[in-house]
Amino acid sequence: MAKKELIKTQEQQATQAPMLKRVSHNYLPVSNVELASKWYKETLGLTARPRGSADPAILVLGNGQWLFLLETKEKRTANFMTDQWEGEQYEMFSLTFEVENIVEVHKRIRESGVYVEPISDQGSCGLQFKFKDPDGNKFNVWQDAE
Repeated sequence: MAKKELIKTQEQQATQAPMLKRVSHNYLPVSNVELASKWYKETLGLTARPRGSADPAILVLGNGQWLFLLETKEKRTANFMTDQWEGEQYEMFSLTFEVENIVEVHKRIRESGVYVEPISDQGSCGLQFKFKDPDGNKFNVWQDAE
């Protein structure tokens, strides 16, 4: 491919809108869908869509995004290990939740008895903390620096 054609192709790609619009659903592994659903509703205030006995729990976040809780056949989490975040062999979270009142969210999660880290001030990146749900799924909670 000639240099002129390559530049034109790169310019066209840069001006095209992304084909993926947004994340609509997320799926989390849990050991007991009933208990997990109850924890997410009571602790984080999420609402649940009606479900049948064999269906996954579908929880709805404040912006309408769905969070599916799926019962696994063996112990699993959505976490993974990486050297590319906060040091070697870092247990990475799979999702970051944006909140408006991080202090209240932190308090409610801490009171539920699960693993939760202190709130950290990331300067212009805002406030954040990490926690694990009762199944060990690790998440980040973030509030914009307003």
